[in-house]
Amino acid sequence: MLNNVELQINFENLLKLGYAVIDIRYKEYDLCSDTQKLVIARVDSDRDDFYPDMLKLYTGQEFKAGEVYEIWTEILLHKIKMSRVLSRDISIKVAALDYIETIYVKR
Repeated sequence: MLNNVELQINFENLLKLGYAVIDIRYKEYDLCSDTQKLVIARVDSDRDDFYPDMLKLYTGQEFKAGEVYEIWTEILLHKIKMSRVLSRDISIKVAALDYIETIYVKR
């Protein structure tokens, strides 16, 4: 099991192609050694507002445009950390709320 997971995602390029990272799943996979998989979905409209809208939906907060991708990446990493501790996959909404309440507010 990896202690530190690094995510290098070019959210802007994915959005230009019409896709967005909406979640990260945590579990053991038989096909490869990675224990996390990105969940990518098609975004047909409002691509520029996709991540700010998703963060607002999950956390109830609005974020500056320049920090949205960083916050989303940190939430994905936080979800992996929480899932490892609990030995099960948790929902992205739970990870987002926990991140905002335990880490983001302490910045």
